[in-house]
Amino acid sequence: MRRWQGVLLGLLTAVLAGCTGGETTRTTSWLGGMQPLQVPGGADIVQMHVALIERPLGDAYLNERLWTLADEGAVPTDHKAALEDNGFRVGQVGGQTPPELLTLLTSSRSCANPRLIRLHTGDGKDLLLGPALPACRYQLEQDGQKEEVAVEQADAMVTVVPALAPDGRIRLRFTPQVEYGERKLVACPAEDHSGMVLLPKRAANRYPGLGWDVTLAPNEYVVVGARFDRPGSLGYQAFVRPDESPPVQRLLVIRTSRTAPEAPDDAGDGSEETLRQAPPVAYQASVPAASGTPR
Repeated sequence: MRRWQGVLLGLLTAVLAGCTGGETTRTTSWLGGMQPLQVPGGADIVQMHVALIERPLGDAYLNERLWTLADEGAVPTDHKAALEDNGFRVGQVGGQTPPELLTLLTSSRSCANPRLIRLHTGDGKDLLLGPALPACRYQLEQDGQKEEVAVEQADAMVTVVPALAPDGRIRLRFTPQVEYGERKLVACPAEDHSGMVLLPKRAANRYPGLGWDVTLAPNEYVVVGARFDRPGSLGYQAFVRPDESPPVQRLLVIRTSRTAPEAPDDAGDGSEETLRQAPPVAYQASVPAASGTPR
């Protein structure tokens, strides 16, 4: 155990020194505050290596160059049109990690807080796509109908649920949603099925009709961003933030794996790990299997 921790610390120190020297880490406290949870175990555990890239508003790579390399055919053509109408752009990146994407993933300026999330198949994880929006207004298009939506104190996110594909790959199901308003106590079933408990919940607009699936092989990425030419859409509101200081645009990047690293000795470690415990998502895909990193 101690030998593995020493190797991991050495690798992490090397990649930070080699890839991010001279950069100032940008605070993304809205990604932090993770509560200690029991590390899940079992044969059905899936690891998601999650990164949220931040770039200046209108960045040419996030809006143009990335999509010449990403396979947008990962989503069926008929559903892709619905996603585009609502401002989402989804692609799959395989093979050698594109150099420009690798640079962004290993930069503390553009990717300050990559995470390693462990889930049982069938369990969902809500991934925030940016800080809370004081006011969120967007036009939703579904089934040929258009609806104007306006909510306050809103968090745009996607819920991701992993499943095992028959060929050994991992299928991820994405569902967009927007939580909003103040938290209120709501009666919910207890996790141990002992009865009902009161939990703080917020109202939420969930859009399963806009959900999509992507199936990933080892060392493949799914990238999710916004259509920059759809400023009134849900996807644009989620990823493009002209009102932040400075104005930014974001891209969600996920890679999956099955083999979980050995759990630390310390009790109370979480099912989410930040960069301090886990090497950056792109670096994990590039080191040899002999290092102990899942391939």
